[in-house]
Amino acid sequence: MYIPITVDHIARVEGKGGIEIVTSEEGIKEVKLNIIEGPRFFEAITIGKKLEEALAIYPRVCSFCSASHKLTALEAAEKAIGFTPRPEIQELRELLYMGDTIESHALHLYLLVLPDYLGYSSPLAMVDKYKKEIEYAMALKNIGSKIMDYLGSRAIHQENAVLGGFGKLPTKAQFEELKRELKEALPLAEYTVELFSKLEQYEEVTDDEMVHMAVKPRNDVYGIYGDYIKVSDGFEFPVEDYKKHIVEKVVEHSFAKHSFYKGKPFMVGAISRIVNNADLLYGKAKELYTQYKDLLRYNNCFANNFAQAIEVVYFIERAIDIIDDTLAKWPVKERDEVEIKDGFGVSITEAPRGLLVYALEVRGGRVNYADIITPTAMNLAIMERHVRMMAENHWQDDPERLKLLAEMTVRAYDPCISCSVHVVRL
Repeated sequence: MYIPITVDHIARVEGKGGIEIVTSEEGIKEVKLNIIEGPRFFEAITIGKKLEEALAIYPRVCSFCSASHKLTALEAAEKAIGFTPRPEIQELRELLYMGDTIESHALHLYLLVLPDYLGYSSPLAMVDKYKKEIEYAMALKNIGSKIMDYLGSRAIHQENAVLGGFGKLPTKAQFEELKRELKEALPLAEYTVELFSKLEQYEEVTDDEMVHMAVKPRNDVYGIYGDYIKVSDGFEFPVEDYKKHIVEKVVEHSFAKHSFYKGKPFMVGAISRIVNNADLLYGKAKELYTQYKDLLRYNNCFANNFAQAIEVVYFIERAIDIIDDTLAKWPVKERDEVEIKDGFGVSITEAPRGLLVYALEVRGGRVNYADIITPTAMNLAIMERHVRMMAENHWQDDPERLKLLAEMTVRAYDPCISCSVHVVRL
């Protein structure tokens, strides 16, 4: 006798997805992550568009990580036309990107994940007892949002990052304001690490075959941009070779493809970045990593939550350093003129949820080809495997308990389901 256990809608994630677990008297028979959000065609709709128009469309893939999409598409476009921004512009784009990551991590940790650990159904239910934590969440979210507002012209769907640099830059006073507020936010980020160090780590999901993939950062500084991808098995490859090593496959039960490396699922995200690049951390983040590195287990997807907490500390510190560098060079020219030539460019960056791929071909000033692979599309295969592992350990539990644990496994990846659904050819 087969018994279906179904989660029609995974709560507290971006987008529409469900979980289907089929059990019998012998155990687990089937586990599926049903990604049922309708396919969207961002690559297709930008074909034939002027390059600048396409670059205004790509951030609309997602409001959660619009800066990630904007900046990755922008770098791919500049590579295609043969333009390299000045170092100070690259740093300021990194700062804009960090605002996105700080905001995203804070919202995920406090509002999407923490209720599970504390036994609440929603963050609103926590307010009476955990008011301080909700206030910290919003304070961290707000500084990330302010960085994006000042550098991107608004907190979502940023238009101020343009070919050649920025449309305008914040004033010196605004940079000093950001620096002051980042310093005020740093203790809140450190508290976040301490808080999550005390939470249950769910060792039931232990995958010793787990492989992690992350950008090899430029300039030997833990960060977002790079020209090579590192794999935890010791392999590296240039970003231009992504199709050789990140292989997408259509699956029947999902509008999003699954991704494989050497024929097997792999993981991207905060824990993958730390597994591959922890030696590049510095400052308070390095101290906290050293203190708590036993919690950052490469073989447990739940470690991704704690890795995000470490990253919030790091990116706040790094943001302060970039502002100091910028003020030391003040005034900084906003942009340089670019000539739009024909060419092909690939950019892979570290979005909050992991590797984000943009490949663009430009012909006659228009987009001739576009390919996007998002972090969640890379994580879906291994996410499904880990939901199955959790189910295999708890299939005899109360079905409602199993549903919660399965959802928590998915939430550990901080998935952005809408981002993952693009052109699918059956």
